Amino acid sequence: MQHVALLQGHDAVRAAFPSLKEVINLNTGTYGIMPEPALEEFIQAVSAWERYGVAGGGEYFRKIEAARTGLARMIGAAPDDIAFTGNATDGNNLALAGLPWSPGDEVITTTEEHEAIRHPLLFMQKSKGIRVRLVQVSPDGDVMRARCEALATPRTKLLMFSHVTCESGTRLPAAAMCAWARGRGILSFIDAAQSLGACSVSVNELGCDFLTSNAHKWLCGPKGTGFFFARPERMPELIPAHIGAGSLAKADFATGEVELHKNGRRFEYGTRAHMLFVGVAASLAWFDKLGWPNVYAHIAYLSNYLKGGIMARPSLKLLTPTAYEQSAGLVTFVVEGHDAGDVSVELRKSVRERKIHVRVIPHYNAIRISTAHYNNAQDVDALLAALDEITRAGGGDSIEKGG
Repeated sequence: MQHVALLQGHDAVRAAFPSLKEVINLNTGTYGIMPEPALEEFIQAVSAWERYGVAGGGEYFRKIEAARTGLARMIGAAPDDIAFTGNATDGNNLALAGLPWSPGDEVITTTEEHEAIRHPLLFMQKSKGIRVRLVQVSPDGDVMRARCEALATPRTKLLMFSHVTCESGTRLPAAAMCAWARGRGILSFIDAAQSLGACSVSVNELGCDFLTSNAHKWLCGPKGTGFFFARPERMPELIPAHIGAGSLAKADFATGEVELHKNGRRFEYGTRAHMLFVGVAASLAWFDKLGWPNVYAHIAYLSNYLKGGIMARPSLKLLTPTAYEQSAGLVTFVVEGHDAGDVSVELRKSVRERKIHVRVIPHYNAIRISTAHYNNAQDVDALLAALDEITRAGGGDSIEKGG
């Protein structure tokens, strides 16, 4: 069949990622890779900063603020509404540690959360005496509202979930869930690690109180970059666990006056890896030239193309919802009768040494694919051909292994 390239000049897009000549990278949902122009700008910034320090930093600090503006624009927020972080997990912890908790307070989350949510909640359950209630995921808004309602009690304080789940790749009906929470007087928190950069994300359309994400997956920025958003009326409710130079709007030892910044800068203090966000700004500028609607359309096309190939093969079982509006750039499936870890090892050996890199989801003994902007239909075809070889060869361990 003739393949569609929805991103104009897609060969030029791929050329910005020279490693694609050696590997088939289908794991952007773990770590994205930087486009070469952005990487060069980032490396130059780090080099200048480490050589000259503040003597050469003025231009770069303007670019850092361009990253703040760009990230805020992507989610429909004001720049002051966000705080730079090291990753999405940081943002989860800023809200969880910043809110006041009493023993017996409850949090509703889903059964398909990454450790970035599960582990902080598990720790708080032990250290703070909160209760964590789990809801099964569904892409249907009515279903999720009903399931949340069945779990809610007068002690429910927070609804916390991933916009797109890291396991099955289900895009949750976030707007419906946040509306339900708001109607019950419950705070809502969205982890957008697997949606930002893969599909449109708007905090106003979603209606969440808090949102976190990273810049190292679908935004293809440097590793160790992320941000946290809080609505202006919610930000002052969060008490930082750590304070340092930069956190306070007013600080006077003579009078004892102390006042936190009312915006996200209350969470930014001390000497930090500032130049990382020059890299974020560079990656965002590179994407802007492509046009985000074009990026989203390309990712959607490849996702649907891959799902079609999976559903056409009896040996593969699709776990991700088939409708794209109920999913995003992640596609998860089971290779029947095979251990997913073994399959991933075989994929890395396949296609004439052009190794295929995927993600294993142990919970479902499944393989997860990321259909990123730099991937093409030929990458999907190579994956499917390799899977055909693996399943024709037979064998493999019980599907219970690793899941």
